[in-house]
Amino acid sequence: YTNIFVIKGHSYSVTAPARFDSETNTLVDDSEFDDRATEKAREMYQDEFGLLSPKKIKDFRNRLTLNQQDFAQLIGVSPNTMALYEAGAFPTTAHNRLLKLLMHDDRNIRDYIAANAQQIPSRIQEQVNKVLRSGD
Repeated sequence: YTNIFVIKGHSYSVTAPARFDSETNTLVDDSEFDDRATEKAREMYQDEFGLLSPKKIKDFRNRLTLNQQDFAQLIGVSPNTMALYEAGAFPTTAHNRLLKLLMHDDRNIRDYIAANAQQIPSRIQEQVNKVLRSGD
């Protein structure tokens, strides 16, 4: 069954399994199938615009061994914003660019921390630097 999803003015055609009534051959609501189709459309949007997925953001945070609140402080966003990104909200262009840059190379994280040391709590700096040293 093919559905058209519109995300921020962009249309995505998704063909996904659907459940039909065997007697009437009418489409039956199935939230599991609907959720999968919706997620596929969101992935298509993320791919088209180079947006990080919630999983990639969360994996990066976990790699740095930070909780959501500390990771938000490191990046310079509110904890609510970070929670939304990890739950599926699309990052802003600026946040997406920053996260991609930091994920690209550990030297970028080190440089970012050094350049923003006064705004990042020392315990967060120490935690991230400890993780980065262990990966060298």
